[in-house]
Amino acid sequence: MNIPRQFYGINYVSKLIERFQDVEMSDIPELKFHEIEDVEEIPLEQEDTGALGLNSKRLSQMLRQLTYDHMCALDGIAVAKDEKLVFAGYRPPYSAEIRHITNSTCKTVTAIGIMFAISEGKLHEDDLVASFFPEYENVLTPKYVKEMTIQDLLTMRSGSKCSEFSAMVETNWVQAFLMTECSEEPGTRFVYNSMDTYMLSAILIRVTGESLMDYLKPRFFKPLGINHIKWELCPEGYERGGWGLYISLEGMLKIGIFLANDGAYLGRQLIDPSYIRKMKDTKIVQDTDKLATGYAYQLWHLPKGLYMLSGMYGQHVIIDEKHKLIIATNAHSDKLFPDSKLVRTILDCMTDEELYRPESAAKEGAAYRRLLQDFELFHEGFLPRKPENKMPYLAYYKNQQLKRAKEKARLRELLSQFDGRRLHIDQATIKLFPYMLQGMYQCPPYTVTDIAFRLQDNAVKICFYKERTRKERRENSRREQLILTAGLNEYYTQTLPVAQQDMEVAIKAYPAMDEDGNDVVKFDMVFPSAGFSRLLKFFFYGDRIGIECMEYPDMRAIMERVLYGEAVIGGNTIDLTNKLPDSIRVFLEHKVEPNVNAYLS
Repeated sequence: MNIPRQFYGINYVSKLIERFQDVEMSDIPELKFHEIEDVEEIPLEQEDTGALGLNSKRLSQMLRQLTYDHMCALDGIAVAKDEKLVFAGYRPPYSAEIRHITNSTCKTVTAIGIMFAISEGKLHEDDLVASFFPEYENVLTPKYVKEMTIQDLLTMRSGSKCSEFSAMVETNWVQAFLMTECSEEPGTRFVYNSMDTYMLSAILIRVTGESLMDYLKPRFFKPLGINHIKWELCPEGYERGGWGLYISLEGMLKIGIFLANDGAYLGRQLIDPSYIRKMKDTKIVQDTDKLATGYAYQLWHLPKGLYMLSGMYGQHVIIDEKHKLIIATNAHSDKLFPDSKLVRTILDCMTDEELYRPESAAKEGAAYRRLLQDFELFHEGFLPRKPENKMPYLAYYKNQQLKRAKEKARLRELLSQFDGRRLHIDQATIKLFPYMLQGMYQCPPYTVTDIAFRLQDNAVKICFYKERTRKERRENSRREQLILTAGLNEYYTQTLPVAQQDMEVAIKAYPAMDEDGNDVVKFDMVFPSAGFSRLLKFFFYGDRIGIECMEYPDMRAIMERVLYGEAVIGGNTIDLTNKLPDSIRVFLEHKVEPNVNAYLS
């Protein structure tokens, strides 16, 4: 029996926290997807900055700022103007072959689907939400839910208390939404809520008789030449609408171009422009984010006439419609809303008049070549040259390769102490996978008590021994082992079964030193499609080894913001703040980022 959220009370919160606890979660449904793999991928044509009226030096400055500042946490970036590509790519281990989760960026795609349906007369903005699901309407249906319209969902003004957290504990999301009380009358106040967008997806599927992906494929994805995409499904088999779309950076650029052109792409008008213009108009002023100035139909408005598609942790498409300039990013920041160092750095560049004043043809040509060279350095995992660095590109590139080779030699020396030996964690355990995978992707915890190492030519094999359960200890069962490969000073990508699906994981081992000058070996474990990573640091103290675990995006920072009122998600922050004890801080400190001791045998 599915109990409506309003009857959960503290048990509802307990279920949420349980998702981040050390349980196997065997009752969690398998994560499923709808995919598109049969559309012809049409890449954007590339053009130099001079022909596009852009200043390469200003773009280079932005690239340096984004890559040197760790707060930006940049994983990939793409720039287009006038439907032409300037550059697009990723830092290792991210790539176009591994599609990246876009988080809330896809809310705008769902809204585009709604606008297509409205243009075809399949529904109207004033239609009542409950009217599409008569099977769930009864005497218990809350009064305000009966008054809620599609426009209320589009503008995040449903007032519903059924938030993103409901998706973690419910199996029938439509029923949960329709049976949950509203905190206030629909249409009166903006409260960001991904379940509003999910309901738009469910309504679109109900009125069209096909999945959201299938509906948009001939109207949107195929004309834009966007292929190799997938969308997570809810337990009922609907696309989640508000999150869960995996797509490339170039695909994100194309969506931005479509919006900037009022629904046209490469000269072809795909929808009556009035519907897209209506979608982009500012509908309300919001107070959730310090940077954004307003909210339209699943779009954030920014200062100086810009607007954006925004997904948490830095999945953004920022649009300057006046100049037809689009910038898309993937990142692993711990920011949930648009206001971040990443977005502000890009806005500073996009709104700088210098950007639209290219130099003379010869100077601009040289600056453009340097821009592409610096971007190639980013693509290879190196930092771009600073302006004062006059070293020729090839010399700088070889210098970086030499530096990497020296670090690799030092790493081999450090790892030789581990080779063929087992590391025993003393009176404690660590979690191998990021907690965000456990909370958002139903990834069972993998609790590690011992780690063995085997050094190879260009990699190190790592065997993680999972902690045995009480039953396994009683039965003296063989310990479960997981063997992964880390590249030496470069990422080694492999496939790992996670939460009933195969997920790519890339691992790199590299050397470092702590603030006291002690040797450190770091193992960076990245899940490129999800954008999460786990960093294991091994500190050398004679015969003892210290292990520190970190996670990116920083789950501890995210949870603290949510739990202590610094971020508003679906209007539920105050509820959680009042109900959760201070012991959650201890949980976050000792479980998400534990520090433990170990010894070699």
